[in-house]
Amino acid sequence: MSAEFRPDFLARSVMGLVAWIARYPWVVLVTSIMLTGAAVQVAYNKLAYHTQRNDLLSPDKPCQQRWQKYIDAFGDDDEMVVVVEGKNREQMIAAIDAVAEQVKQHPDLFDRVFYRVDLEHIRNRAILHLPPDQLNAIRNRLDRMEPLLGPVAPMAWRMLSIQSLLTSGEVVLKAQAAGRLPSAADQDLLTQLPFVMSSAADTLRDPAAYRDPWNVASADATSAMDAAPPGKKGGGLDSAEALFKPQYFFIPDGSLALFTCRPKKTADSFTPAKEANAVLREILASVGPNFPDLALGLTGLPVLETDEMDLSNLDSTRASWMALLGVAVLYFLVYRGFRYPPLTIATLVIGTLWALGWATITVGHLNILSATFAVMLIGLGDYGVLWVAQYDKARQNGESVHEALMHTAAHAGPSILTAAATTGLAFFAVMLADFKAVAELGWIAGSGILLCAASCVLLMPAMLVIVEGKQARGQNQGHSPNSDDADSPPNIIPFPRAWVPGLARRPRLTLGVGAVMLIACAAFSTRLSYDQNLLHLQVRGLDSVEWEHRLLDRAVGATWDALSIAHNREEALALKAKYEAMPEVSRVVEVASLVPEDQSTKLPIVQQIHDRLAGLPPTDTLPITLGSDPIAVKELVAAIARLAEKDSSLAQAAAGLIVAMEHSPAAAMRLREFDRHLVADLSSELHQLKAVSHPKPITLDDVPTELHERYIGAHGEYLVRAFARDSLWEYDALQRFTIAAADTDPESTGKAFRTLEGLRQMKLGFEKAALYALAAILIVLIFDLRRLQEIALGLFPLAIGGLFTLGVMGIFGIPLNPANMIALPLIVGVGVDNGVHVMHDFLSRPRGVAYRLGSATGRGVFIARLTTVIGFGTLIPARHEGMSSLGLVLTLGVMSCMMASLVFLPAFLRVRDLWRLNRPRRTLRAAVVLPMLSTQAKAA
Repeated sequence: MSAEFRPDFLARSVMGLVAWIARYPWVVLVTSIMLTGAAVQVAYNKLAYHTQRNDLLSPDKPCQQRWQKYIDAFGDDDEMVVVVEGKNREQMIAAIDAVAEQVKQHPDLFDRVFYRVDLEHIRNRAILHLPPDQLNAIRNRLDRMEPLLGPVAPMAWRMLSIQSLLTSGEVVLKAQAAGRLPSAADQDLLTQLPFVMSSAADTLRDPAAYRDPWNVASADATSAMDAAPPGKKGGGLDSAEALFKPQYFFIPDGSLALFTCRPKKTADSFTPAKEANAVLREILASVGPNFPDLALGLTGLPVLETDEMDLSNLDSTRASWMALLGVAVLYFLVYRGFRYPPLTIATLVIGTLWALGWATITVGHLNILSATFAVMLIGLGDYGVLWVAQYDKARQNGESVHEALMHTAAHAGPSILTAAATTGLAFFAVMLADFKAVAELGWIAGSGILLCAASCVLLMPAMLVIVEGKQARGQNQGHSPNSDDADSPPNIIPFPRAWVPGLARRPRLTLGVGAVMLIACAAFSTRLSYDQNLLHLQVRGLDSVEWEHRLLDRAVGATWDALSIAHNREEALALKAKYEAMPEVSRVVEVASLVPEDQSTKLPIVQQIHDRLAGLPPTDTLPITLGSDPIAVKELVAAIARLAEKDSSLAQAAAGLIVAMEHSPAAAMRLREFDRHLVADLSSELHQLKAVSHPKPITLDDVPTELHERYIGAHGEYLVRAFARDSLWEYDALQRFTIAAADTDPESTGKAFRTLEGLRQMKLGFEKAALYALAAILIVLIFDLRRLQEIALGLFPLAIGGLFTLGVMGIFGIPLNPANMIALPLIVGVGVDNGVHVMHDFLSRPRGVAYRLGSATGRGVFIARLTTVIGFGTLIPARHEGMSSLGLVLTLGVMSCMMASLVFLPAFLRVRDLWRLNRPRRTLRAAVVLPMLSTQAKAA
């Protein structure tokens, strides 16, 4: 140890601890192994995994509390989505049915299977959805149709034809011309006649052009059926058709059909829906070949999350093995032997296992973010490299094991502890961020950093004493003394000398080039953007991601919605009306409108309608109409044309029928055909009206099971779902939609709200974490370095490295995103970590000599940061975009901070020392030269 070096309190404390460890190495080693075994045992038995995105936010958040209310009432809504793509609707329906049949055979893996709605069982009461005034109008109209429904019905149906209708119309018009007001029945007839005559004219021109005249004029049955929900606005179904056959879920252009089901998840697993995903994919693979013209795919949030976690685990596992191999090769090249690498790795692994046990005891679980703490510790907690670098230097200088340990404790120990404290506090500061997942990561990783440093300081001396037992007793093993670091024996690779000495000899040039680079990076950093689209972080080319994009391209907002809970039917319908008025909403789904209102008022009227239609002759026994005489029809039409007002629809229809009859080659035959259609269609519509007018109330028990379990809560609540019009993967659209939904219903919830809150808190959390980390690190630096100048210099690598990182990202268009934002507090920790080591080396330099970075410190920082680069760099090839971007940003940040600490900070310190050392000489020279010049001037 240099005679000029005077250890401070921290150095003396580490030296005392290491001296004790050197006396009792086996006690320390055995105790450490026992603690490691206990940590592994506790983690194995007690550690849980919280893998849902719902677990990332604090339960105290209002959006989480609203979400929990929804979960309590309706259960988990994470559903897998099967997408069928094709052009043949019938084949697509058959494929959906085939998939559903197989899914239902796995009740242990799936529930809430939802692919069609069958409302046929309430079709016979659909008329109850009409308002009372329309029901009264239908009843009165049926009263006026009494001949067709009463005792003389067979004769009335036989007499019904266009000729009989025109005859009655002529009588009404003549009476009206004589000043008599038409009755309600007369008015019905005059309203009906234009449609009858227009349809007859079309039939005379072309029999295939026949149109049902009753459907346009009366449409009583159709109106009743169209009133039945969910309706086109309510749920995307064709209401009238839904009453006759089950409805499947197609996007508006019909090119995609959807099937949803909820997976039953496995507890305490990072991929809780993995088994359900695998089985559903097997089902699609077995069904697909039966429909060669269709494409079947799988997506949905549980699928995306499972695929993301599954492939992320594969990527991280591959990256871990690559990092382990890379670090092993690096250590072999650095140490040029097999003595130091196992010791260095052992301290890191033991520290990581201690952190795992500590996380189990203090937190009890890992979430999606905190599960990455081990990778971070491998990249940031390798303090053994710094210890070995100083120890090897001392050994090669001829010191004994004990002396080398004391030297290392004095020179490397304080910087290791300070660096660990700064990095650990950088993580602990993250806990102040208002984001649960980030706070848990900060606690676990911060504790892990400190435990890795403790493992290094405690275990490394003990293992070195045990491995080099003879040296521990003061016996020299042949290390030749060496006072110059540059001439160290090649037992360990020296600090890179291809470029560092050259830069050290030209510090001003180095700083000048660095300033130019810094200005350029500052300019390009303004181009940096922030991408909050979570879909952009998914695995490239993944099947579920591709199908999600297809849904977005053709049915934007198909799976994103706002959820509102109503406590009664009236509240649900009011919410529906408000949501439908929002431009951000494409459709609203609810089941409250399936139960008609005012049924006590409507049922007596429906009973009367039903009784009036009881005498309706069966369609198959309907009497054959007598038919119409073309000559008589022509005369009647001419009379009506004269009696009707010239600009009325009745006069126009009469004129058109006259022209059609004059140009029809087979008027008599076509009129008879028209009469048969006229009678059959009226009978059919009346029978439809009879079929939907059973006088029995509709209750919630009549709601189909697949709708009931989704839209009726555990305590009778009504669910209203408002689907977005735009893609809510885009942040701006997500923000607009949630703000509008919250204005409509302040208690609304759903995936959109939780996603927005998560994005906000994640971004704000990491930003605050970086600031909090910097503030915490400043406190440590104040206690460690004390002087303001040294503190500023300790932060120098962080400032320069951070700006370089942002500038490079701006140059290459690499955006910040929710995945790589976690790099900010890490880069803060790494940047200050580097600066602390260099500043401790600077403060321990011999006085009166311009500073030059010591090889042991430079080598330690360089190797430690290389292991960090290897650890994070192996994430860059990952298929997961978020993981890849995190690895890229961390690699850029670590390399930039390393360059700033090993190149620019030493250059700045050397320039400052040179200036200070040269300043007294210049002053002395001036004091001698100036009087001499003055004397010479006087003599002259």
